[in-house]
Amino acid sequence: MKKEIDKDGRILYKFSHSTAKGGNLYAHKLISGRIENKEGLRNALNAISVKHKLIDTTIKIYDNIFFLFFHMPKSLAAVELFDSIQKTISLFGEWHEDYVFTGVYDLQEKFIRKDLEKLRFDYDKE
Repeated sequence: MKKEIDKDGRILYKFSHSTAKGGNLYAHKLISGRIENKEGLRNALNAISVKHKLIDTTIKIYDNIFFLFFHMPKSLAAVELFDSIQKTISLFGEWHEDYVFTGVYDLQEKFIRKDLEKLRFDYDKE
C-alpha cells in the first residue's frame, strides 16, 4: 500500500487492487462511571489495531468514552472487528449496548481534531 496526498489535501490510500480515501470512527461509551485504566485500554486497542492490520490508527480515550479512528483493510469484515473490540473492552468496564461506527473525512490529525471538536472533545486533553 502507498499513501499520497491528493489535490484536496486528503490521504489517498493506493492498494494493488483499489484506491480509497477517508476512514472510520468507532466510539463506545461506558454505561456509568469512569474509565479507570486508560493505559490498559489504550494497549488493548493498539493490540486490536495490530491484529486486524488497521491503517493510520488514532486512539483518544476520555473519562467515559473512547474514539478509535482508522482505515480498515478491505479484507476485514466490520463485524469481526466489532466483536474483537467489544470482547476486549469488556475487561475495562460496563459498556453501552450501542456504539458508533461511521465514516470520517480523513485520518490526518487536523481533520480528527475537527471531528472531535464537533463532538465537544479536546484532542489534546484526554
